[in-house]
Amino acid sequence: MQNNEVMRQINAFAMQDGVVLGLWGAGSLTAFRWSFAMPFFSTLYMVMLLGTPLFAYWLTLRFRRTTVEGGAFPFLRGFLHSLLTGFYASIWIALVIFVYLSYFDMGRIFLDYGQMLCAPEMQQSLREAGMQPMIDALSAGHGAEGVAHTLQQIGVANYAVLPIYLCMLFGPLLAVLIGWGARRTPRNYRA
Repeated sequence: MQNNEVMRQINAFAMQDGVVLGLWGAGSLTAFRWSFAMPFFSTLYMVMLLGTPLFAYWLTLRFRRTTVEGGAFPFLRGFLHSLLTGFYASIWIALVIFVYLSYFDMGRIFLDYGQMLCAPEMQQSLREAGMQPMIDALSAGHGAEGVAHTLQQIGVANYAVLPIYLCMLFGPLLAVLIGWGARRTPRNYRA
């Protein structure tokens, strides 16, 4: 019976923290959206993206502080909390992506991306990096405009499900690291 109580507690906190982490993810996607027009948002997006595991770690430490006062906090509890938090956050992010692309964006993000690729300095960078053949292959020889058109042809649901897939791939690894970092043994325990 005690394991059921612990699991309910972990799940309840993970659901709440998943909303917070989902809002963080939606904020980082907003920065990504505006990064095509303003370079500052590109930096902000990268900082938020790379800071996501640290933010998830902080949420797990907050969970530990709230539920355990000076006692043991085993690896499994931290692992499950961070794993479930990531899964709930990915669902919220997927919902935000679906709603945004379906009802608000109307394909503008792909046009902006195509315009960014068409900028002369970007074209020069792509040529220097040897990416032009790959762009031509992706766009059937139509260049950057073709890339934008190809991206528009992919269904909204495919973009929305990407955060869930990424969470399934990388979530367990990050949860292991967070669970290991958040674990705590009782103060009177000597190893």
